[in-house]
Amino acid sequence: MTGEPARRRDVANAGAHWIAGAHHTPDTVWGEWDGPLGVALVPAGRAWDAVAMPYDRLLAVMADMGPLAWKHRPVLVDLSSGRTYVLVPTGTAETWQESGTTPIGDGFWLVMSRPGGVRESRVGHWVNPPGLLTRLADPAELSASLRRTASDDHRNSEEAF
Repeated sequence: MTGEPARRRDVANAGAHWIAGAHHTPDTVWGEWDGPLGVALVPAGRAWDAVAMPYDRLLAVMADMGPLAWKHRPVLVDLSSGRTYVLVPTGTAETWQESGTTPIGDGFWLVMSRPGGVRESRVGHWVNPPGLLTRLADPAELSASLRRTASDDHRNSEEAF
């Protein structure tokens, strides 16, 4: 931890340290957060995998599961593309098969803003930032909710005709 960026680190920001720790060289993440774009490329498959889905799909799943299911569970959004990323345990991407979603695991990277940071970005924006009590989303619960809301979406589209 040398240089100007290291001095500006928020030592109390557990979520930022957790995300930076997912990188082989955490100093790289801190440096990117302090850079002109304010976002960093962070590898999946080390501390977490992710499940990507459209933003409206996430809203349906969040409503289905209820607010307590999302407490302390990190969710990232790319507002420019409308994609969201729910962080799940490592290894989830290897077996994930829910339609309408994309598993993100080892070999993939996500753009992330600094959790709890003051700079806002349209990409890598936290819907639910990680923090001191971070827990990853349960893949089985997420999968079940995706299936329930998919059948609801199907019923709603049939009723429209």
